[in-house]
Amino acid sequence: MSAWYKQIFLWGQTNLTEDDPEKCDLGFWIDYWKKTGVEGIIINCGGIVSYYQSRFEMQYKAAMLGDKDYFGEWNKAAREAGLAVVARMDINATTKKMYLENPSWYCVDKEGNPILSQGRYVACVNGGYYQKFLPRVFEEIIEKYHPNGFADNSWAGLTRATICYCDNCRRKFREECGLDLPEKVDWENPTYRRWVRWNYELRVRNWNFYNEVTRSAGGEDCRWFGMLNADPFDTGGRFYDIRKLAEHSEFIFCDHQGREDHYGFEQNSVNGNLFRMIAGEDVTVAESMAHYYKGVRTFRLSAAPRQEVRNWMLSGVSGGIAPWYHFVGGQTADRRKFEISDDLYRWLGERKLYLSNRRNCASIGLVWNQESAVYYGRDKGKVYSGYPFYGFAKALSKAGIPFVPIHADDLDKYADRLEVLILPNVAILSREQEEKVICCLEAGKGLVMTGVTGLMDEDGEERVEEGLLWHYLGLKKTGGMIGAGDDTKADWMHHDAHNYMKVDGKCQLLEGLENTDILPFGGRVVRTESCGSLKQAMHLIPSFPIYPPEFAWIREEDEHFAMVYTGTLSSGARVVYMPADLDRCYMQYVLPDLGKLLENAVRYAADGRIPVQVEALGQVHLDAYMQEDRLILHLLNFCGCDGPIGSVVENLPVGPVKIRIQKDVADREAVSLITDRKFQICRDGNEFCISLDRLEEQEMLLMRIN
Repeated sequence: MSAWYKQIFLWGQTNLTEDDPEKCDLGFWIDYWKKTGVEGIIINCGGIVSYYQSRFEMQYKAAMLGDKDYFGEWNKAAREAGLAVVARMDINATTKKMYLENPSWYCVDKEGNPILSQGRYVACVNGGYYQKFLPRVFEEIIEKYHPNGFADNSWAGLTRATICYCDNCRRKFREECGLDLPEKVDWENPTYRRWVRWNYELRVRNWNFYNEVTRSAGGEDCRWFGMLNADPFDTGGRFYDIRKLAEHSEFIFCDHQGREDHYGFEQNSVNGNLFRMIAGEDVTVAESMAHYYKGVRTFRLSAAPRQEVRNWMLSGVSGGIAPWYHFVGGQTADRRKFEISDDLYRWLGERKLYLSNRRNCASIGLVWNQESAVYYGRDKGKVYSGYPFYGFAKALSKAGIPFVPIHADDLDKYADRLEVLILPNVAILSREQEEKVICCLEAGKGLVMTGVTGLMDEDGEERVEEGLLWHYLGLKKTGGMIGAGDDTKADWMHHDAHNYMKVDGKCQLLEGLENTDILPFGGRVVRTESCGSLKQAMHLIPSFPIYPPEFAWIREEDEHFAMVYTGTLSSGARVVYMPADLDRCYMQYVLPDLGKLLENAVRYAADGRIPVQVEALGQVHLDAYMQEDRLILHLLNFCGCDGPIGSVVENLPVGPVKIRIQKDVADREAVSLITDRKFQICRDGNEFCISLDRLEEQEMLLMRIN
């Protein structure tokens, strides 16, 4: 029989608060487990707050634990209900009492003062708390309760914004790197950059170490899975090398509880596919999905809007995520929380056969690596790397074009299924990564590339000369960047961001934009030239006054300052290069013209090779999978869902919706996995088409492929 973490799909967590041992009705939760059909639960156990009677007196007990074994009570009830149990830990900080007894375990500043977080003392990942004490706690919990495994919140310690100067860090950094710790946070200092790399390495070591401990004490399948954020461009400065950690895990707990400002619901589909493409498409990714209000402000005990949570959950499921409901506190004052997703859980339990063991069949690869965000983006990794990536994700989702996130190291692994690569300001590319991109181009696959992709070395500094990819494409950087950055003032009194781009002659990227010669921009562009197959398609109109309106006229055009290049290589590969950060601007400022231009660039590069797509008047997100000879299409209606985070109370029904399929469909009808209704499949030239009169929340269609 396969390991428990390969079998469980429906997860739940009641994140216990310190007063729950006195005030929570466990019977309510036992009934809720039955109502939702949940298969595994995560229960608070030890670390920052202990919910059991530990022989280690230094572990802080929940304020109202008393003499109870509260973890034991939940564990017993869950076992009797036939559920898998994961012991939740939170190991980053402890009480003053523990610090005073073991000061060498803790992070300190340059003056030797302990570093605190919310009144607690932050333990060092190199100290005795992480390396000696916690392994004994894991062993105790396994001995007493035999949990299936462990999840761990805030396990990664301090962020890169704070340097620990404890004796353990000083000694270890000198032994392993031959250097003294950096004096301060300073990206220009090579020692600081080496310290950053070293810390990423430490977290991978601890990840593997804790798994050695739990497997030794609890058996081969007793795993420590930590928790990971799914956004490689913004981990809050925490030292998560997402790809390396996912490679070391056969199951992933994703702590990414809701959408963020600037992002749409499509982000959660990206989250799931991103993890699954690096860890393996057979690996389960369970994600904590908050049912409390998480908007512009957060209210932990109040219910979120029902549709906000459902859209986020369904987007994750569409991207291959196993659902994991998350409530804070075991009490039930706001009973609306428990009516949000219980029906979804029951449906997912009935249909989980079609939600795993499947292969994403998108032909568009949205390429990323974390190095570009960390070492080039540095303190603005989200802006310089994340916004370009998610700008394309948003544009493709709105266009109904399926895509899949691909790490730059994995291009050869997935090349057989990809027709287009998108490199959204992937500033740092190793020689091996560049070679993989070139190999795809030589095979005739399309490319869309933006910004300073491939122009930086491993430290995020400008290369002395362009790398392999730029030489292959016949491109050369001839100057710096001009225009408006993300922090440029942009109002009627400051016009630096009031710039445009102008079309050069006949451009192949203007479908839906035909009746204009200029497009709004508002960003930055790097000066380049092309001596190869790529030809300039648009040029820069530099900024000019926006107020008073009489002054709002174009002073000059820089006709040799290219904004967009297009062309076809000798291999037949179609290429679009945008020296301008149009993807970042679209994500940050949501200019519809730029979103359409990104979509058109991908369509041009694909040259018709998009196996499945959807057409609708609003945003219908589509993920497409093959499962043996079955094609599974998951459609999500996000029409009217562009409001502030946490605010969506309803979707706007949309119709008609048309699905175009280039694969050889064997069936004459597609079956709905939502309602069991059947939809006719019609041939339209070289494509097969399915039409839906109306789409409300979601649809999931199943058909056979020859």
